[in-house]
Amino acid sequence: MATRATPTTRTTLTTRSRRTATTAIAGRARGDGRARARASERWSRMNVSRLAPRRGMMTTGAIDAARADASARAGSSDASGGFEWRSHWYPVAFTSDVDGTAPTTFTLLGEPLAFWRDASGEMRCVADRCPHRMVPLSEGRVNEGGELECGYHGWTFTGEGKCTSIPQIEPGAGLETALKSPRACVAAYPCVEKQGMLWVYPTAKDKAPATLPELPLIPEIDDPDCVYQDVFRDLPMDWATLLENVMDVSHVPFTHHNSVGKRENATPVNLELTSADGVSASGFQGMWQEGPRKGKYGSQYTEFKAPTLMRHTLRTEAFTTLTVVYAVPTTPGRCRLLARFPFIFKSALPRFFFGLYPQWFSHTNQNSILEDDQIFLHKQERLIEVDQKIKGKSYAQSCYMPTKADVYVSAFRKWITEIAGGGPAWPLGMPTNLPPQETTREALLDRYYSHTVNCKSCATALANIGKVRKVLRVLTFVALAGAVATFARSMPLKYTIAVSVLSAVFALVREKLGGLAQKMRVGPYPPPRRPPSMMEAALEQARIAF
Repeated sequence: MATRATPTTRTTLTTRSRRTATTAIAGRARGDGRARARASERWSRMNVSRLAPRRGMMTTGAIDAARADASARAGSSDASGGFEWRSHWYPVAFTSDVDGTAPTTFTLLGEPLAFWRDASGEMRCVADRCPHRMVPLSEGRVNEGGELECGYHGWTFTGEGKCTSIPQIEPGAGLETALKSPRACVAAYPCVEKQGMLWVYPTAKDKAPATLPELPLIPEIDDPDCVYQDVFRDLPMDWATLLENVMDVSHVPFTHHNSVGKRENATPVNLELTSADGVSASGFQGMWQEGPRKGKYGSQYTEFKAPTLMRHTLRTEAFTTLTVVYAVPTTPGRCRLLARFPFIFKSALPRFFFGLYPQWFSHTNQNSILEDDQIFLHKQERLIEVDQKIKGKSYAQSCYMPTKADVYVSAFRKWITEIAGGGPAWPLGMPTNLPPQETTREALLDRYYSHTVNCKSCATALANIGKVRKVLRVLTFVALAGAVATFARSMPLKYTIAVSVLSAVFALVREKLGGLAQKMRVGPYPPPRRPPSMMEAALEQARIAF
């Protein structure tokens, strides 16, 4: 229960800033002296970052580095000596979906970033804010020289963050001085393409490449016999909710019944940690000795590689298959899923058939699987947040987990609280509460903005389907008019019937394509694990029709 403010407290409020007062009161409301100490430390760090620019002591790049360092320390654990969230590589997209001829944006750990491909074809990454007036650089363009040009006043920047053009200043000493100023620069970040993914290291380029950590890659993908499917989606849930969900193998037969699981295949799940040091800063490893499908494929091995990678591995005599998930924290309560499903077949025939499915078609199926539990995961994390922030409960106190099936989830939550400082190092001042709960299923099942618009394969397919449907509409009316004409001219009845049937076929194909296009915009409801009610079925059919 919150503590009532005393006269002394009210006096203090008049002498401190509003931010200091808010932080102090929040600390008293929690009744935790250590929370007040941490709040005071954060306030001190924030004062340094705010005051230093006014004194001319920090450049734009230095400010970004200080923010990154402060965020890393703010998100670290005292017991572990500090987990540096910004000292890791993060995947942000599959390279097949990255155009590069126009700037794109992605928010990582609360920081908007701008990406583009320079004149040499190399991907570049800078902070998505122009130092001139702080507008997003991603709203600009890539100019003829391969540099990023701000869309507001035309300032241009290299991949190293250096400003090369300020059109508002005439050539001369004034322009030279402005271009040389560190304040004209934008923070640049290491960015590489590897294994078909675009990676960024969210700390300013102040380290030699050789000193950076290794990328969290999947060695099996480099096997010449490996084929794989990729899918990404921006999810309305926290990165931790996603990771614990994919670690939880026991939910598959029930949540994903009739999609990738069957209830009748459910058995008691006994998971065990196999990493020698248990849960460490680098993550943990585990094994499910029986494995899925009642042991049909043998033991399944799981690895969590902090802070974003989880992989399940199954190896049989005929094939090796993996489930790989990168959960990338974007903002509180939202994340980007980048999932990979590699298969290594001993025979060439399965590899041949594997490659026949178009990527966009497989994405419609994979998005359906993701939506099996998307709605209740979005709601689940908000119930847990109430327990933790209002009632003061820990995760273990909120969730009753008496089975060995929850070993991975418990280990992951232990990593978060004891090693990772409770969660990502968000920028100072960013609200860390979850955003308001979505009130409609359509918002939670959205596919268009969460996937299609940023997926080259699906966006192209949706555009092509739209073109074909326009042609089919014309053909439907032409064939219908032809049927009327043959009937009016008293031509043999078989011609009228044939043209009428052709018109109906055009209309039917157009309708089917409309349903396929709808699957690229929003997912259906309810999920396959339960039959729809009469009302749900009627509304779904009406939605597809329109």
